[in-house]
Amino acid sequence: MPAPLKPLERAALITANDAKDHVLKRTRGGFYSPKKPSAVFTRRVVNWLYERALIDYDDPNFPTQATLTKSGMAQASALVEQARLSAGAL
Repeated sequence: MPAPLKPLERAALITANDAKDHVLKRTRGGFYSPKKPSAVFTRRVVNWLYERALIDYDDPNFPTQATLTKSGMAQASALVEQARLSAGAL
């Protein structure tokens, strides 16, 4: 059984899920979504997701984009649904 996701991993997955084409782009400070530029995730956080096979890099040696995999999209959708249910939304 894999270890539970860390809070930053959950936040990065949800941000990537909301991004256009489920892609986080790289900038000097880390990876971000153009839809939510204030949420920037370090390479370390995105590497954690890469090691779990929840995202895939366009170039593993020098990535400029991190795209959700199918399992990453499923995990992100589950997190969004879980948050919706705990908030009492239908």
